[in-house]
Amino acid sequence: MHHWDRVSLLEASFVRNPVRTVSLFDEVRQLIGTILFRNAYVGNGAGPLSSRVLSAPNSSPRSFVGNIEVDRQLWSTATLRVSWLYSQTRNLFIVNSVTGVFGDDGLLGLFNRGTANYHEFEATLHFRPVRHADLNISYIWSRARGDLNTVSNIFLPFEQAVIRPNVSGILPSDVPNRVVSWGVFHLPLSLTVSPVVDVHTGFPYSNVDVLQNYAGLPNGQRFPTFFSLDAQAYRDFQLHLPFTERGSRHRVRVGLYSINLTNHGNFHGLPVFGCLSVTRRPLK
Repeated sequence: MHHWDRVSLLEASFVRNPVRTVSLFDEVRQLIGTILFRNAYVGNGAGPLSSRVLSAPNSSPRSFVGNIEVDRQLWSTATLRVSWLYSQTRNLFIVNSVTGVFGDDGLLGLFNRGTANYHEFEATLHFRPVRHADLNISYIWSRARGDLNTVSNIFLPFEQAVIRPNVSGILPSDVPNRVVSWGVFHLPLSLTVSPVVDVHTGFPYSNVDVLQNYAGLPNGQRFPTFFSLDAQAYRDFQLHLPFTERGSRHRVRVGLYSINLTNHGNFHGLPVFGCLSVTRRPLK
């Protein structure tokens, strides 16, 4: 399936961002130079960058997504789902700084030549261990590779971001191995408990030097293994609300919800929007 994306506001208003100023200092904090970087869209093609400056983006990202899914009932209370997903994105907008384009000034260019590729294999087992309980266990293997200087990676985490030369490699959302288990248990007194356990490879991060440039393989390091135990407990009540039709009843749900019950230290290099998420779907 092919998909053409829209141009986001961050990209459409890129040239109206404040001019970026980079100041360099020596070991004793004396200013040794200042470089101004003008914001500009840069079209693809041959020729010097200054001749390819555009007033607005002339393309938008496009993606090809394909997936295969097979469901198999193993026995009366258990079902297995196996799926494979592949996503390929082209023409992503990436940010790169180039010096000496306009005399002494540089160019902070928005290029539409970025790429990203995502592979995912998932196996999910749904079963009923006892009569009043449903349990799901999923294993997900995934691989995310692409350009690191996309607009969302640069400007969403930090308003004044450090912009390094763009490289292609491990994406910040890359999580090779993940196990997720969730269930619903109906207890006496009409109580329902729903826990979720999430264990996966630690998120990647990069070592940098004193000038904030990559030191070693970008995103070549890993935080410790991520572990989270979340749970909610609730009960539904049937109530008759004032000023409603006589005899009508409404259901009100009252409960508690807690995240990371074990208070496990889970680290990531980006805010939560840069993390991998899995949509949990029950198997029928």
